[in-house]
Amino acid sequence: MLDFPPSASRAARALFAAALLLFATSACAAPAADTWARAEGLRATPVLRGLRAPVFVTAPPGDPRLFVVEQPGRIRVVRDGKLLERPFLDLTDRVGYGGERGLLGLAFHPLYARNGFFFVNYTDKNGDTQIVRFKAGAISDVADRGSASTVLSVEQPYANHNGGMIAFAPDGKLWIGMGDGGSGGDPHGNGQSLGTLLGKLLRIDVDRPPYAIPTDNPFANRSGARGEIWAMGVRNPWRFSFDRGAPLVYVADVGQNAWEEVNVAPVTGAGLDYGWNRREGLHAFRASPPRPNTLDPIEEYAHSEAARSRAVTCIAAGRSKDCRARTSFPTIASAGSSPSAGWTGAPPTCGSGGSARSAR
Repeated sequence: MLDFPPSASRAARALFAAALLLFATSACAAPAADTWARAEGLRATPVLRGLRAPVFVTAPPGDPRLFVVEQPGRIRVVRDGKLLERPFLDLTDRVGYGGERGLLGLAFHPLYARNGFFFVNYTDKNGDTQIVRFKAGAISDVADRGSASTVLSVEQPYANHNGGMIAFAPDGKLWIGMGDGGSGGDPHGNGQSLGTLLGKLLRIDVDRPPYAIPTDNPFANRSGARGEIWAMGVRNPWRFSFDRGAPLVYVADVGQNAWEEVNVAPVTGAGLDYGWNRREGLHAFRASPPRPNTLDPIEEYAHSEAARSRAVTCIAAGRSKDCRARTSFPTIASAGSSPSAGWTGAPPTCGSGGSARSAR
């Protein structure tokens, strides 16, 4: 178990309580989610319509626009509260979409205003993960499709558990969330194997194209291990976010059969094991006991507690007691392929320091 200072733990729990919303993944689960939200004093208000399967929203530092990722393969721009008709980037001819596959992540370089670089995470037509860098186009609201430069490709053995989150840490390194490869129960033991990128949190330096392995990565010099690995033992880290008020990272990892979990770790916590597939949440999953450096989740909840709905987390700026008043915790609600899908909640402010979407 990793020990945090008491003040950090209380703040993290307060943020989690404020940020945890439930979005039902099926119609039969919706009443349970709605009842929970009302009991917590939360209310969802539609602010944008006209999206198709939105899964993420973010913005470059200091940019007044919002960028919405649509799972089929488009990035849409919201300017002055209005959804622009022309996509910022259309990758539908490259993206393999369906189920848990698609365009899943977007991260703007910290110096985007100067270099115009941004990065996407998608599954291609073969189902494999592609991390690709693009550049802003001559027209401010349209990217340059021809600027594509592949950063990293990861072969996926199954159609599910693709992870999808990418984000820049405070030190400028790019983090990538990789699921365990899919199927169920991690049949290949990827989460606990240092020889594969699957089931891991990765950390790379994209300022040395296509990328370099930071020398302070925990397994950079270990024989037989992938140097890109920062942490291991995750099942499907659909979303994570960095706390802009403290050196912490919040990781929402989707459970297998019974338990969902949210983990909090120091950003400098190299080489941690989040436990999968030796355990699910705090509960044994495989016969093998957890490793000594296994991180305990700060929160877990059973599927039965929310009619099998999934966690939605958004850790936004601020850790003080008035953070509710200064931040928003949006929920992006996807309605499958419906063109009327949208997000609910206040216009998001947590793109570069948080994220929101129903986890899978």
